[in-house]
Amino acid sequence: MEKKAIFRCLNESFDGKGIINYKNQDYKFDGLLKGEEAEFLINKNAKYPLTLLNIVKKSENREKKCCPLYLECGGCQYQHMTYQHELELKENFFKDIFSHFRDYEYLGLTGMDNVYNYRNKCQMTFKLSKSHKVTSGLYEEHTHKLVSVVDCNIQNKKAVTILHSLNKILSKHHISIYDEYSRQGVLRHVLLRFGQISNEVMLILVTNGDIFPGRNNVVKDLLKENLGITTIVQNINGRDTSIVLSDKERILYGTGYIYDYIGDLKFKISSRAFYQVNSEGMNKLYTEAVKLANIKKTDVVLDTYCGVGTIGILASKYAKNVYGVELNKSSYKDAIINSKINNIDNIKFFNEDSTKFMLSLAEHNEKIDVVIMDPPRSGSTKEFIRSVAKLGAKKVIYVSCNPLTLERDCFEFSKVGYSLKKLEAVDMFPKTFNLEAIALLTRKN
Repeated sequence: MEKKAIFRCLNESFDGKGIINYKNQDYKFDGLLKGEEAEFLINKNAKYPLTLLNIVKKSENREKKCCPLYLECGGCQYQHMTYQHELELKENFFKDIFSHFRDYEYLGLTGMDNVYNYRNKCQMTFKLSKSHKVTSGLYEEHTHKLVSVVDCNIQNKKAVTILHSLNKILSKHHISIYDEYSRQGVLRHVLLRFGQISNEVMLILVTNGDIFPGRNNVVKDLLKENLGITTIVQNINGRDTSIVLSDKERILYGTGYIYDYIGDLKFKISSRAFYQVNSEGMNKLYTEAVKLANIKKTDVVLDTYCGVGTIGILASKYAKNVYGVELNKSSYKDAIINSKINNIDNIKFFNEDSTKFMLSLAEHNEKIDVVIMDPPRSGSTKEFIRSVAKLGAKKVIYVSCNPLTLERDCFEFSKVGYSLKKLEAVDMFPKTFNLEAIALLTRKN
């Protein structure tokens, strides 16, 4: 038996869903804001008894210009709310995670000036439309159902024009699209990387093996369109995997890399190197991280998980010496080049595992004053944290893209003699539930 009823949204979860209470049980719904009233269809016999029909009374925090695909795509969780409300939600979540830590200074949450079109990296998967035309899109959240998306409003504006033209050219030349079930077809993914300051553009086409019929015609037609593409790379990935890029690639046009800037520093970015997706946010994040470190001219700094050397190179102007450690070979090579093109002579990079490198330094009684770490979303490891303690670093600057693993690791640091002293957040990913954070930990006397 079904009937309709009006319910008021009582709260919001960090994943952007509104919470409704029905018969003393909470239910979450996409696109619903705290305080809003909505009409629901009630089916008592169903496993999930409530179906959202429409919003009757809207919140003042609702965003008027909302991406029409955000509920279907799942890439952005906060498209439906104003940016001010988004920042409030993120800050409350962030402070709540660290509520059980005592005696640290909270420095606030830094928002972005550009809430839309901020991403300097665009990654999509190909599929054929019902009319057998090539289209590109994103996987619906937690599924392998591909949603056709070209006009994404958090991607660089140039991405829209390039993807439209690319899809038409691929359709024109009848380039076959990879099928993940049969494992047949040529093209798998497309990646675009943008130099936000340099205006350089890298196009990466991921193929299912070396053979790319029509490759020269595709490149020729892309260049005719005058899209501002400065280099084109074919990444060859014939593996049965969800990992997008492989180690094998072929340069089809240009140099195979682009440049971008952080302030007056120039950075080379190759196809597989790690580089933050928000250039404005990266500038704010890394500037704050170096400021928080309060590096002295006598300090030796160790930049772990250093990527293309961004933080280490920024820190080098304040330090005596900097060591950068990076396991990814592409990023490591770029880091060396980046130090040279910026005329930095007090930094040295190592293509090694950070934990093993620190243990080696400790065994040789090397002095490290500041450790900078920027690990992946999964956070660091107990072994890494114990290695920092063995090294005896006075300070740790922990840059994190996941506050939950940062909190976990700060607790682990407390076990080996470090205290959380300062904490701040930077909203690198507007319209999504992702958040960057910086923690300063100091060694206890």
